[in-house]
Amino acid sequence: MNQTTVRELVRVKIADGLLPRDRVGAVSATNGTNATCDACAAAVSPEEVLYRIAREGTPGFVFHASCFAIWRTERNSMTSSRAALD
Repeated sequence: MNQTTVRELVRVKIADGLLPRDRVGAVSATNGTNATCDACAAAVSPEEVLYRIAREGTPGFVFHASCFAIWRTERNSMTSSRAALD
């Protein structure tokens, strides 16, 4: 999946509450485990870096390294845009 498509998916998932908009949670990185990326829905293979966000009260979130970077950028962008409207 190309980055433009992932970026669009991430924006929709943030807006729908399927991905976090805030910065709450502990972030860790490890080798992939074939877990499904919460951004693009593809497996994060053992050859790839897996980012995990642990959040109390949720199962957490899993990302490819590139999907994590896209999520972080979009989250920051959406948060900044929202703050400007307040």
